[in-house]
Amino acid sequence: MAAHRNVDHAGDMTHPNVLGRKSSPTGDAIRVLVYAQDALAGYIEAEVKRRGAIWQAARTVEQIVAALVLDPPPRAQMLIADFDAMSPMDVMRLHAIREQGWFGVLIAFGTVPDPLRSSLNIETVFTPPYKPGALEAVIASTNVARATTKIPTFRP
Repeated sequence: MAAHRNVDHAGDMTHPNVLGRKSSPTGDAIRVLVYAQDALAGYIEAEVKRRGAIWQAARTVEQIVAALVLDPPPRAQMLIADFDAMSPMDVMRLHAIREQGWFGVLIAFGTVPDPLRSSLNIETVFTPPYKPGALEAVIASTNVARATTKIPTFRP
């Protein structure tokens, strides 16, 4: 019987759109969803790969929303998006990720006005020229792979 085409030699199941490092049993890798076009996508891919992150490409805002709030876990912990490649309607639709409960890290490329940065809770905005290592440093400093800490119970 032939192995399924999405199963690697170690028996790890991966989605065909997931690129980069194979998922680890410990779950220590950061999961990143990328929405970008052409040369910028190449820059982001190189930076994300250097961090050893598992990344997935989204081609539309609808795919972003589906991947972050509708697909079953594990979901991406970070979204890296090219806002210059989005129409105003796409930007409005992107708010659905926050409205539907995705609290991950959002990193933007391009022109992002302060009100939009605030409404989407964008952590970092990159503008040209994009320096090698800059995105990798931001990804490393976000600490999204940390364990959840239990909040102490309040007793009056």
